Amino acid sequence: MDAITNLAKMFHENKNPKQVSMSTGIVISPPPNAQIRLNDTVILTNSQLVFAAHVLEDYEREIELEGEIRFTDSPFQKFEAKEVKSTTKDTLKENDEVILLPTADEQLYFVVGKAVRFE
Repeated sequence: MDAITNLAKMFHENKNPKQVSMSTGIVISPPPNAQIRLNDTVILTNSQLVFAAHVLEDYEREIELEGEIRFTDSPFQKFEAKEVKSTTKDTLKENDEVILLPTADEQLYFVVGKAVRFE
């Protein structure tokens, strides 16, 4: 094959790349020794997973609060809170369904959050 034919073949092969899409998985064991079932045969482990920080235990976030508060039988009072820290406790647990986003080669999966279904 000549160089032009090889180039045309490469362009053609790249014309329809494999589509990568989100999926869900089931937590078999939560971090720090995570295992997530992708399907009936594939179980993902720490080396194949990257977690969004907010799904991890004791994830801490700095927040600022501003608003009004009313105590029983008293008028509204304004308040402001700076440099407040919030710690999450609703971390991943066994049997939670999670949203997974794979890399193009499907060798690494990003755990972007918990899945919630309304049935």
